[in-house]
Amino acid sequence: MSSTLPLLGSFHESHRRLLARSDHTAAPVYLGLVFKAYFLRTTGQFALAYFFLIVLGIAERLFSLAIDSIRDRPGQPWRIFPRACLYFVVTMIRYVLMIAIMNVYIPMFLVICLGLALGQIAVEVIRYFMMVRRIKRNGGENSSNFSPLKEPALLAETREITRTNHVSESCC
Repeated sequence: MSSTLPLLGSFHESHRRLLARSDHTAAPVYLGLVFKAYFLRTTGQFALAYFFLIVLGIAERLFSLAIDSIRDRPGQPWRIFPRACLYFVVTMIRYVLMIAIMNVYIPMFLVICLGLALGQIAVEVIRYFMMVRRIKRNGGENSSNFSPLKEPALLAETREITRTNHVSESCC
């Protein structure tokens, strides 16, 4: 019971700030983004910051999927460089989101979680359609009756599609 009181206090404080913002007497909320910091005062500034954080969460998940789509193959060492570049971008986005979460402002935390969840939904939809396309290409007309237990070669290929390294990593 005592562990929920600070959380309720944080929600109450957030609600009080939201109501006080309408009369312009509320203290601004600080949003730090690595090299640049902003003080959010108006509803428009909050909306823009929340939109930006949601887009960053979606981009982080999609870039992580892009890393996994560049497969390592023997005799093609050049694939290391694009994977490393994408990993650099993903790491930067993760740090920006981590610093934004460290503001300890509950609505901003929830918005970041929403952006990451929406990004993961997009990743799962993309993976699903990639898997269906590959099954149809390999299964022919029998793809509507697909059963992984009856077709072990397709089961192995399905596992290959759904195997991930970076998509399953957490953000912060």
